[in-house]
Amino acid sequence: MEQSILIFWIAVYGFIWILRRNPKNVVSRAAFAWIGPRPIVSETWASFQLRWASYSFGWLCQFAVALSALLVVASYFPSAGEEAWFRVALFALPLGVGVAALAMLGFLVKAGKAHWLGPNPTCPESPSIKNAA
Repeated sequence: MEQSILIFWIAVYGFIWILRRNPKNVVSRAAFAWIGPRPIVSETWASFQLRWASYSFGWLCQFAVALSALLVVASYFPSAGEEAWFRVALFALPLGVGVAALAMLGFLVKAGKAHWLGPNPTCPESPSIKNAA
């Protein structure tokens, strides 16, 4: 058992190493792409975390709308509940709702902590932020 875990992690690290050695590859760009809001120069940490919470809330709303649409389909077509795609979606969408809700709450807690308890640094001007925009 331990050997298979070790082999798995060696394969993961090897795959990441290969991706980092080929940054122009489509798979590499997708794997290392920034997802979410970027920091703005002179923005405080608390406001950046609030923007992340807003981003997570957007995902929460999208998952909730998709789950609601799935339940409406189930109410109009009761036989859809026996389909595999329906069961997979009914399993995955509540997980997405939960993850998005936890992310939103976590970012809100981080923003509140930085705002009221500190530290609340501002984002410095850096070449990586200027090139990302």
